[in-house]
Amino acid sequence: MQDPPEIDGVTAEILEAYAYISRSRQYVGMLGAPAPIPPSAIAEYIDRYPTAICREELDAAVFALDDQFRKSWDEQEEKARAESEGKSRPKKR
Repeated sequence: MQDPPEIDGVTAEILEAYAYISRSRQYVGMLGAPAPIPPSAIAEYIDRYPTAICREELDAAVFALDDQFRKSWDEQEEKARAESEGKSRPKKR
């Protein structure tokens, strides 16, 4: 079994910040889709947990992680919807 990759301190701090910030995420619509993380959530995090990472870099990293999470959520929902539509269609004989 292969060892997990080494994560440097900056990357670890960004991932920790994203995990914390995303806990306050809002969900919208009938499907409960994840809403984008607002800049104010990052500002609140920085107020509570000061960091040496510049705000622009932290914003960019958190928003990129969030975009990827939301894209993955959309893809999973689309796949689930396609599977359920396929199962509910009557079979042709």
